[in-house]
Amino acid sequence: MNKTAKSFTIVTGFAIVTRLISFVFKIWMSRALGAQTVGIYQISMSVLSMLFTLTSGAPTVLSRKVAEAQATSDTKRQNSLTTASIILGLSISGGLCALLYGLNARLGVLFSDERCLPIFLIMLPTLVTSTLYASLRSWFWGRKNFLAFSSTELLDEVVRIILAAVLAGGLVSSLSGATGIALAMTLSDAVCVATLGVLYFASGGRLTKPRGFKELTLRTLPLSATRILTALTASLTAIVLPRLLIRAGMSPADATAEYGRVAGMALPLIMAPVMLVSSLSVVLIPDVAELKSKGDMDGVRGKLSAAMLFAMLIAACFFVLYLPLGRHLGTLIFGDSEAGELVSYCSLLLFPISIAQVTTPMLNSLGREKNTFLNTVIGTLPVIPCILLLPKYIGVYAMAVGSGLCFGVTALLNCIRLKKEVGAFVNARKAALLIGFSIPLAVLGMFCERLLTSAAGKWVSVLVVGVAALLLMTVFVNAFKIVDVVGLMKLIRPVGVTSRKKRHARKAYKQMAK
Repeated sequence: MNKTAKSFTIVTGFAIVTRLISFVFKIWMSRALGAQTVGIYQISMSVLSMLFTLTSGAPTVLSRKVAEAQATSDTKRQNSLTTASIILGLSISGGLCALLYGLNARLGVLFSDERCLPIFLIMLPTLVTSTLYASLRSWFWGRKNFLAFSSTELLDEVVRIILAAVLAGGLVSSLSGATGIALAMTLSDAVCVATLGVLYFASGGRLTKPRGFKELTLRTLPLSATRILTALTASLTAIVLPRLLIRAGMSPADATAEYGRVAGMALPLIMAPVMLVSSLSVVLIPDVAELKSKGDMDGVRGKLSAAMLFAMLIAACFFVLYLPLGRHLGTLIFGDSEAGELVSYCSLLLFPISIAQVTTPMLNSLGREKNTFLNTVIGTLPVIPCILLLPKYIGVYAMAVGSGLCFGVTALLNCIRLKKEVGAFVNARKAALLIGFSIPLAVLGMFCERLLTSAAGKWVSVLVVGVAALLLMTVFVNAFKIVDVVGLMKLIRPVGVTSRKKRHARKAYKQMAK
């Protein structure tokens, strides 16, 4: 099996299982413990997530630096950089924890519910363990050990669920629901870090004399600033948009419900396919960093071209599903047809979101974190007038328009910067064919869905339209040689393939990336 395809399969497979388990856990938590417990936990977690943005930048840079050192088999540099990242992360996270524990009596202003503060303090040590976890995991990432990289995330989720069931499910009578979940999160992080530490030393990693503090810090600052900006924008939208909807004539309950539909239902469903694009980015980042360190810019362009084509293909496939079937999917998944309508009307966002999600990591892998931050800042600017001015006219769709402009501008600027770095890498013909075919196919699907729903019912229309749309898309991309579907399937076939067939499959895959 081709190494990239194998790594992508590993990362994607573990990501799907992890998120599925997480989704089931959230269902159990909401049903067994109630909405108030879930709310207390989520509010506490939102503040903790803001703190994570201050400590999560160095590991991303570390993975690229480790990949560059791996290209020259410089194990000493890999270990010294990892040691520096650990010390840097522990210093920041440890300092934040000490400060917050010292000010714990005054932290109540951060929460709308006073019951959140003790839960937050229980989870605060995860700021330290998560920082250590991220550094060790990035060492495996840079060395392309994706089995260890992905399996530990799954381990963390499984241990958390088991501990939550024990601590919050009534087996320990002295703990309340929210307290049990918070303690489960803290303990599961510790277990996961200990496991990663064992794997790190067993795989040849060592704690050596730290080097590279300056380069890690300088590269980390733009990434941390980018994450903080993104988090602040999301928080500002959550505060401002419902109030503007109320001012436009909605009741407070309706405004909250509308925001919940777009932020908690529609956008997460639209973002779900992007997980596949993110998995590919995870796999390609060390590859691109290694190729650049060797001066192989042709190889870098090939990787970027394949990643862009894959991102657009994923966007096109789900666009032809979401536009005609969004309303039914909203009813099936969320029990809310209005959320489904948002999915349908916002499905065009898949294209700018997918391109932004694949180009941003590629810029980081080339060492252009400052450009990533600048492009994110410029992309965020259109969100502000959309949120402030449009709710009066288009309601909650103002958030969708703002998100589309944000991702669109960011994606465009990323592509311009990447072209300056590596030269032309986008296959304009294949991109135009994909978009040009997916739009009329999605519109045709809308008409067919309405006819079939009135004649045979909504579930028959979902099945028929969904299968037909994907089948037609597969035939189209294969017929116009956008993707060699047969060659790709032969490429990722794990067993029973002769050497001659493997060579033919690899040749077809290379042609697909051109």
